[in-house]
Amino acid sequence: MRLPRLLLLWLCCACGPAAAPTVVTPSDDPNDWPVDTTRTWTPKLGTLRQVVPDRAALPPEARPLYPSNNNADLKLHDGRLYFAWRTSETHFASPNTRLHVLSSGDLGLTWRYEFTRFIGADMREPHFLSFQGRLHFDYFEAGVDRFSFEPKHQWRLERLADGGWSDAEIWGQPQEITWDEKVRGGVAWRTSYKGNHYDFGATPDIRVFFTTSTDGVTWQPVSGDGVVYTGGVSEAAFEFDQNGDLWSVLRNEDGDATGFGSHVCVARKASLGTWSCTPKSDPERYDSPKMFRHGAELYLVARRDVGGPFDLGRTDLSFADQQLQYNAAYSGRAKRTALYTIDREAMKVVWLFDLPSAGDTAFPGLVRLDAHRFLISNYTSPLDGDLGRSWWNGQNAPEGTHVYVVELNFE
Repeated sequence: MRLPRLLLLWLCCACGPAAAPTVVTPSDDPNDWPVDTTRTWTPKLGTLRQVVPDRAALPPEARPLYPSNNNADLKLHDGRLYFAWRTSETHFASPNTRLHVLSSGDLGLTWRYEFTRFIGADMREPHFLSFQGRLHFDYFEAGVDRFSFEPKHQWRLERLADGGWSDAEIWGQPQEITWDEKVRGGVAWRTSYKGNHYDFGATPDIRVFFTTSTDGVTWQPVSGDGVVYTGGVSEAAFEFDQNGDLWSVLRNEDGDATGFGSHVCVARKASLGTWSCTPKSDPERYDSPKMFRHGAELYLVARRDVGGPFDLGRTDLSFADQQLQYNAAYSGRAKRTALYTIDREAMKVVWLFDLPSAGDTAFPGLVRLDAHRFLISNYTSPLDGDLGRSWWNGQNAPEGTHVYVVELNFE
């Protein structure tokens, strides 16, 4: 039987009776994990494990008060797995929203309470950044109207040397939303966006930024003003290939002159701030996109629109009517969270298989355990209910949503 890498590190670091065992957190950078690219590797899922709600394992301070549990993130740091999620009475904006943060020394079998954020307004998009021995946690503050998208500003905290956490501070641009953060090549990279997202009827003017940091606190544009796309794009996942070129999958929900759906973009190593995207949007829409690399292959975890595509090709309608009708139809279709691969030659997203999921689902978190194993968190409507329910039904169902983790193994 192959022991998990973290357990092996515990055993191997015990150098004698007086030696205290230590856990070394595995690198998240794919360049630190050589993979034999002459072999064919097949991704397979391990056993699903529900994390929220789980009254037996969750600390009393973090037991969800409400049925809607979503927006989860994971990060390995200093030998512990950190986990955050949003809980509220609804999927939509609410003043009752909480963000719970826990940590675990056994990959989530047991949890230690860290803290809870409650500010009397909605909070979303929690992210951890482990960089240069420091652990940062950030999220954005939204409004309280369930039918409005009202980003205010971003907040962040840092884990202190004594195990506590710093006071929260505002950072970034007003109304900016961070989507993805990674450490690659000893440098931190980040995508974010701001603009008139969901202002249907207006010309989309959402700017996607690509920034970098050498300390995890101060961020600078990779080049110029940092804007890599202007139009209807918001969420932007990214990863580097073996050559150092940057690849990204962008969600084009609001639409623009390229259509509606999504883009695959590339930026060459010599000019990472200049993104070249597909001239027309892929009509399929990939919500909550997160990318990673195994060996030479790039992968995407994102929401799958069952019965799509998102762009219905109704060019006979006005642009505003396309926005409204496409999004209404999208909400009425079933959803899954899925694993995809990126065909870089064709600049296309290719579906591989679905993760256990239904109804309201996606916003995955992902950490690397070793060369061939990843731990994924995801939220979903209950899997013992109607697996064919629509996204809208899942968002509004009284039973809410759950959060689970599952291993993804390359064999």
